[in-house]
Amino acid sequence: MKHPFDDFIAPTWHEKRADNRVVRIGILLVAVVSIATAAAFATTLSGWRGVLNDRGNVATRWEDATQRVSAYLKVQKDIQDEIDALAIIEKFTDGVPRSLLMWELTRSLPIDTRLDDLRLETRRRVNEEEKSVITETIIALGKAPDDSSISAYIDTLASTAYFTDVSLMYAQLDVDGAQRNFSIQMTVKQKTKLSMEASP
Repeated sequence: MKHPFDDFIAPTWHEKRADNRVVRIGILLVAVVSIATAAAFATTLSGWRGVLNDRGNVATRWEDATQRVSAYLKVQKDIQDEIDALAIIEKFTDGVPRSLLMWELTRSLPIDTRLDDLRLETRRRVNEEEKSVITETIIALGKAPDDSSISAYIDTLASTAYFTDVSLMYAQLDVDGAQRNFSIQMTVKQKTKLSMEASP
C-alpha cells in the first residue's frame, strides 16, 4: 500500500533517495572493510615486530649460550689436563722414589758384581675395598764372580726396607765361563717409611 503523500512526490526523488542510500551503504561497507584491513595490517605489523624482537632476543641468547658452552668446554679440558697431570705425578708419589730404589740396588752389590739391566713393571688393580693397589716388580740382570756373591746380594736386598719376595730366577755360567749371569726378581714394598725421614 502506498503512502498517501507518495502521489505528490516525484518518482525521480524516490530514485535519487534510493541511489543515495545505496551510495551511503557502499561508503559504509568500504569504510568498514578499510578499517578491518588497516586493523589486520596493524596487527600483522605488530606481530612481525614481535617476531623480529624475539629473533633478536633469541640471537642474543644463542650467542650467550655459545660463549657459555665454549667456556664450559675450555674449563672441562683444563680439568682433564689437570687430572692427566695428576695421574703422571701420582706414578712418582704412590711408591718409593726411583732414585732410592736405584741407590739400594747398587750399594748392595758385592765386590766384582755388576748390574747389566734393570726392568721395572708396574701393575695397578682395584682391591675388594674399591681402592687402587699398585704392585711394582723389579727384575735385575747382572754378572757375579760366583754363586756365593749372588746369594749374598739376594740376602742383602731381602733385608732392606724397600724390597720383598726377593728370589733368584736363574744363575748360569757366561760364554767364557769366567762369571755367572744371574737374574733376580723382587717386589717393591709400598707405603714404606723413607730412610731420610726422621723417626718419631
